[in-house]
Amino acid sequence: MCYDYDTCKLYLFSIGCLWNFRAATLKIKECIIIITGKLKSGIRFLAQEGLNLFAIIDCAALPDKVTEMIVGSGVPLADFQRLVLVGHGGRRLWEALKTRGMKTADPVDQHSVTFTRQFITDYLDDSPVLWLYPNTDYMIPLQQLGELAGWSYPSPLGSGISPIYGVWFAYRTAFLTNLDLPVIGSDPAPSPCTTCTDKPCIATCPVDAVQENVFGIDACVNHRLRPGSTCADRCLSRMACPFFPEHQYTLEQIQYHYGQSLSSLQTWITANED
Repeated sequence: MCYDYDTCKLYLFSIGCLWNFRAATLKIKECIIIITGKLKSGIRFLAQEGLNLFAIIDCAALPDKVTEMIVGSGVPLADFQRLVLVGHGGRRLWEALKTRGMKTADPVDQHSVTFTRQFITDYLDDSPVLWLYPNTDYMIPLQQLGELAGWSYPSPLGSGISPIYGVWFAYRTAFLTNLDLPVIGSDPAPSPCTTCTDKPCIATCPVDAVQENVFGIDACVNHRLRPGSTCADRCLSRMACPFFPEHQYTLEQIQYHYGQSLSSLQTWITANED
């Protein structure tokens, strides 16, 4: 029996948003079972570990600029069919980390990589992959990939804003595979920033680093590095965003992430001092 595109197109409401399975035409019923069953179970497995953002992108459909950035980093993109992107939104990841214990030097990456690799083993039949992020030398345009996946839009903060989680989400892992997986992305939704008139993120920044069309990275970094900075362990502008406060990280999580980034900045500054 032949299954046309409309029959194969699946809609799954899970992990907080509606994923659109744009499956190619499938001619064998068993293939549909794999997509609706095993892959669906794998996505749920990741969500249970706090990795509740998931996308599969067609490598051949990537915009030229994104392709150039990835290939320019040394990635043999032409050898693969699909790019898999995994992230988290809201507090689920932190809750999973606290439950399992944060016992390594980088528990967030350790957790994300461990369970993504388990997903590959258990739900993609341990098929060969090329690991892109994290812990590689590749420079992967995560924000552009997130926009392609429908996860986010540009924001004055210099990072993306999600139509589901607001500014409280992040990219966790990415890899390439040659499996002919269905393309999966979030259904289109408008950017929250388009309805925001007050722009509290801009008004709250103490050094005017946050602007409508450009983010002043130097002003932000210099202020964070000052002794007694109000932005050392948090971003006041990010916390001022009015969208989806139910997904805002706990203060403990905010201070953890910004403490890690501040430490990285200080290490980089020290290493590059004349």
